[in-house]
Amino acid sequence: MARFVQDPNRLNFTIQQQGKEYQLRLTQRSQVIFSNLMNLLPSNYISTVQGPSYTLEIKAVAVELAKIELALEDVALDTDFSNTRSDFLYSIIGYLVFLNGRLPSTSFDDQGFKQFLLSVIKIYFQGSIPTSIQEGVQLFISDNVTITENYLLIRAGASGYDISDQFGFQISIDALGGFPSDVFTVDYNVRLILSIIRPAHTLFTIRYVFRDSYNPNPDQGGKILDTSRWRLSNYYYEDFRKYSQGLKDHDRLGVKTNQVVTSEDHSKDF
Repeated sequence: MARFVQDPNRLNFTIQQQGKEYQLRLTQRSQVIFSNLMNLLPSNYISTVQGPSYTLEIKAVAVELAKIELALEDVALDTDFSNTRSDFLYSIIGYLVFLNGRLPSTSFDDQGFKQFLLSVIKIYFQGSIPTSIQEGVQLFISDNVTITENYLLIRAGASGYDISDQFGFQISIDALGGFPSDVFTVDYNVRLILSIIRPAHTLFTIRYVFRDSYNPNPDQGGKILDTSRWRLSNYYYEDFRKYSQGLKDHDRLGVKTNQVVTSEDHSKDF
């Protein structure tokens, strides 16, 4: 591999100068430097193996120079956010993003945390716009997220809002599967990310919107059938049909005798 060029096959990018991979890189690099130094010697130094004292001294110099070169290559990688080593993730990237040492509570590994920080930087430089706020919330929540700005509701004549609410917005989360198991941690992370993305003069409300799942008539392809049934019954009809002399023991004139009932309007009884 060429010197000072990132090796795509490299596995270990930590700052620890140990391990088989590092020793292999060190051996290969020191051998190249040793050969270059030997070629600089005058012709009376004719040894081609590491035996004489001067070859051992040159080899020691080559090893130290190789260590310096490998360290400089690692430092050069840290200048690019996408290649920053895990050991320097927070010191190089994190402190630029989060204030006062406050970091979100996550379970990311090194690579996952790096991608998270890079996503935060990308969102941050998009500006304090609804899209950035939505993407920031979705770093911690996989459900659908909707951002609603109060001033748009006021402009549309929404009741319950006035001019004092114009600098607020609402974050609606479709909680189809219910509350997150770690809802307090998620809420803390969302508020932390919003503190660096949202406009400083705005206020916000986070709410979980629960929706019922309705699947009518699955055997009919989920269609709603617009059929109806009704049944009407009235005991007055039975009284008239069975006792033709009137309503037994019920007389509107106040007489407790059977009376013949004729020409009465019973249309309102139904």
